[in-house]
Amino acid sequence: MNQVHTYVDILRHMEKSYSNPLALNWRENGVWHSFSTQEFLLAVRYVALGLCDMGLQPGEHIGILAHSSPHWTIVDFAIMIAGGVSVPLFASISDEHFSYEVEQTEIKLLFVGGTEQWWMLQRHSKLFNLIIAITPPPANTNAYALQELMERGKQLDMREPQRYAQLCGAITPESVGTIIYTSGSTGVPKGVELTQENMACLVHDNPYSWNEKTDRYLSLLPLEHVFGHCVNLWMIYWGVSIYYTSDYKIIATICEEIKPTAMVVVPRLLEKIHGRMLDKVHDLKGFKHLLAKWAFALADQLTLPWYKKILLPLFDLLVYSKFREGLGGEIRVVISGGAPLDSRIHTFFERIKIPVYEGWGMTEACPITVNRPHDNIIGSVGKILADHQMKLTPEGEILIKGPLVMRGYYRNSQETAKGVDSEGWLHTGDRGSIDSVGHLKILGRIKELYKTSTGEYVAPIPIEQAICRHPLVETAMVVAEGRKFATCLLFPNAEALQRLKNKHKTIEVDDEAFLKSPYVTVEIHKLLSDVNTHLNHCEQIRAYRFIMKPLTIKDGELTPSMKIRRQFVANKYSKIIDAMYHEEAKV
Repeated sequence: MNQVHTYVDILRHMEKSYSNPLALNWRENGVWHSFSTQEFLLAVRYVALGLCDMGLQPGEHIGILAHSSPHWTIVDFAIMIAGGVSVPLFASISDEHFSYEVEQTEIKLLFVGGTEQWWMLQRHSKLFNLIIAITPPPANTNAYALQELMERGKQLDMREPQRYAQLCGAITPESVGTIIYTSGSTGVPKGVELTQENMACLVHDNPYSWNEKTDRYLSLLPLEHVFGHCVNLWMIYWGVSIYYTSDYKIIATICEEIKPTAMVVVPRLLEKIHGRMLDKVHDLKGFKHLLAKWAFALADQLTLPWYKKILLPLFDLLVYSKFREGLGGEIRVVISGGAPLDSRIHTFFERIKIPVYEGWGMTEACPITVNRPHDNIIGSVGKILADHQMKLTPEGEILIKGPLVMRGYYRNSQETAKGVDSEGWLHTGDRGSIDSVGHLKILGRIKELYKTSTGEYVAPIPIEQAICRHPLVETAMVVAEGRKFATCLLFPNAEALQRLKNKHKTIEVDDEAFLKSPYVTVEIHKLLSDVNTHLNHCEQIRAYRFIMKPLTIKDGELTPSMKIRRQFVANKYSKIIDAMYHEEAKV
């Protein structure tokens, strides 16, 4: 029976169960620094008391604008223990969404850390009464240091030693702990109210056999992302050492330093790791290149005949083991979530013995399903977690019920009523199918199903995944809604583009001109022809255009969780899209 219902329960479990000198770790100027279990517990206590001493009112909303770190976690815990509501803001948030979320939740006290985050604050400083610095602020910035807040809490603890216990005693499972905003891919973000019970109800479940002595968790997903937030709690509860980073460019270096055993990723990161492994193969010479190329191609195939499978142990010894060493050599759990994982990418990692477990959830309830060791089905997102129910509507929409389901959308009763029905079922907006033993397969978003002008339906995500397998394509966006056929916008991978130009000795040629060259044109036509072979006629891509400017969160084209804001992008490039339909190009 689950005995964990609040953040207080998690802290009490830590206090009596663990003494880890490397509980929470962060890298600064190339050097790792650590909080022990005891230091973490004490820091949470002092920050919570410091907030009380500053006059924090029960239910008051406190913002966090910073990259993931032990300090982020300390502040998040402390806000809730003090009786406040933590409102994490994406570190890469747009100005528009920042203003909206801060004003809707009436945040007056903001914790800030990071250079770009201080710049964001400076543009919106009039919204706040008090700023607390997680990292050193720019010169002439009026901010209270986190260390000062902790000292203030320490002094209160000395004056009123019973105060912290009183704070903990006031927390209930029904207390709202955090408001996490949805990505807003289809419109204005909605603030999801999550109770202490919503966040803590699954930490006791341990399908991956976490071990506080041998496991090391590399925290890559932003903590303001609900899945990153949840897994962070799991690791804290199970005493696993956590290593935080937000710099994807040095993942290889970090893996070499800490040798992680677990990480949680979005599929795009797995695709990038896959691409970097392929680049290393291309960098080899002679026989080593031929051997690695053959091994990579074998791992990259969805299905293998028996006579090719017998080569896998040999390739594992000579090639795949080197791939694993590139991630530290000790990875035993990679959980993928946040977007659909391409089955071919999943198969590749399984072949090279890096176990990937795909899961599924949403801000309103996370996680809902996940694959587990000895029950890992590629193409599915696993079975529903304990104490929850799942069913499909006649239209195939997935409905969920259980303690994970949000309290509601903040100040938006109309949307809450749409999202959670009178019987407590959360309408997820995802289409799915459930096999005979309970594995869920996600078929796409109900709203991400385009209807062409001929009345036929196109699911864009599988097509985009197939197109993005080409190293030259960073992102693809299919266009088909209300159109007579499907087309796509292609956003090139800048690194792959430069490598290709070097290979063809055309480095002096403008990037846009090179993408229109006969070589690239033939390459992309071949790619789309191969993709189209596996599609229904109405889904086949008939034209494309390269867009030189990458999609960004800052420009409003991507959500903070890296999903395409399709209508926004379609409107921005409407003239280019319209031109494709005028030409009615054939591929």
